[in-house]
Amino acid sequence: MKFLLTLIIVLNIFSCQEKAVPAIEKQAQEEIVSEQTPTTPEALPVSNGIIFRDAQGNLLSESEKDSLVEKINLQALRRFDDELNNTEYILFENYEDLRGFVADNVIDNLIEESALMKTGGRGAVISQRVVDQWKDQKLPEGIFTMLDGSTKSFKDFEGQLLVLNFWYINCGPCIAEMPYLNNLVGTYKDQGVQFLALSFDSIPDITNFLTRTDFTYMQAGIDRAFMYDFTPVSPAHFIVDKDGIIRDILIGAPRNTPEIYNRLVSVIEKNKK
Repeated sequence: MKFLLTLIIVLNIFSCQEKAVPAIEKQAQEEIVSEQTPTTPEALPVSNGIIFRDAQGNLLSESEKDSLVEKINLQALRRFDDELNNTEYILFENYEDLRGFVADNVIDNLIEESALMKTGGRGAVISQRVVDQWKDQKLPEGIFTMLDGSTKSFKDFEGQLLVLNFWYINCGPCIAEMPYLNNLVGTYKDQGVQFLALSFDSIPDITNFLTRTDFTYMQAGIDRAFMYDFTPVSPAHFIVDKDGIIRDILIGAPRNTPEIYNRLVSVIEKNKK
């Protein structure tokens, strides 16, 4: 999945987000569907309203809509018609029913996400999304501010293996794993591994936090939107090779917090070779 979907998700794993967002609901999934929407003469005058269509995009009458809604396994995709300013719900029972109306790659993604939800919950879905977007991709150049006020980019860290940690001050799981991340820095001292922690908190707030909590990664402040481009949840760990290519990604903190040390050692050792 290459972030083709615009479904709104919350994470149901032991990690944290600054702000919760609505969960995927069977009755209100948001998706970009095919540009070619079947229309009928009576559909054209409708504006600023709520429209219901069947799995092939045909406009539903009130009685047809009510008949469909009574079905137990009914699901819905939601989209917005910018031209008429309508909110449209496409009602269906099975994803395969949408073939011919919704693009095949979108349907394939919906099926994949449904399987992930059943086996690993929303955490599995969002983890897969982040991995699909960033694994084996080069870090963008980016600009962030170090604690001393200087600015750097990811390019400044090329040449050695880089371990990135995304966190923020009000993230409990982020703070809980810091002692184990400090141990990691000690383990790889003088072994050509760099450790950089990025937070969207202000530099004064990060500096004040570090007077009370030991966190021995290099520290920098990153723009909130730029951080969310990488991952909407924290903590998250990206392992980046010497050429600036993201090779492994760990999203969220394990329920048994000390396990993060061994997990990171495993991916670091794999990428040191």
